[in-house]
Amino acid sequence: MSLNINNQLDLLHDLLSLHAEECCGSTSECEQISRIIRSLQKNPSLPNNELSQILEGIDQYGSQGATSTNLDDHITSYQSDIEQWLQVIKDSNY
Repeated sequence: MSLNINNQLDLLHDLLSLHAEECCGSTSECEQISRIIRSLQKNPSLPNNELSQILEGIDQYGSQGATSTNLDDHITSYQSDIEQWLQVIKDSNY
């Protein structure tokens, strides 16, 4: 069963929220974040709005996190970006 945009955004929001709240995460979570972003970017029904504009930054965050030697520091360095991304995801009407 494939996830629709709502499901993907909910999952993305949950993963980013955990990273923001706990300032830690796992390599597999970062890999999953990147997979979700790539799937969303391929979806033709995703409008070109603020949400679509932040996807590249989130993908970069996930990709770098997946290969980071110190994931906790990586998450901490992106803390303000994560908070902004969470707000944009929350404000999107999906």
